[in-house]
Amino acid sequence: MIAMLRQLPGFERLREPALELIVARAALRRYSPGQIALPSGTVGELLFACVEGSVVTPQGADGRAVFDAPGLLFGLPARGDYRAGAQGMSALAIAKPHVFTIVREFPEFVVSLLEHGETLG
Repeated sequence: MIAMLRQLPGFERLREPALELIVARAALRRYSPGQIALPSGTVGELLFACVEGSVVTPQGADGRAVFDAPGLLFGLPARGDYRAGAQGMSALAIAKPHVFTIVREFPEFVVSLLEHGETLG
């Protein structure tokens, strides 16, 4: 799980102990192909990290991604539905308080998320 997480924006800058803590505190959610993971208009309370399968973003991109950082960090509603890709999706769902702890302790996390904005949906 840690190896997959390390490939995603934000997480690639964190050290092993931080990643282990994130994995221990996050819930793994599984979605069937086409299932909505984050409906349009929802203001995020979770940060999703697609670790298996893929997510189809509102822009039509299909791949591994971190979403919904803008909603979670800035209170913005999702711009469209985020759906599991053709093979389904497994995503770590990280609660807002944990994300803010990560941001406070590892500012490089949010810098990486902002640098990779196109992969965040």
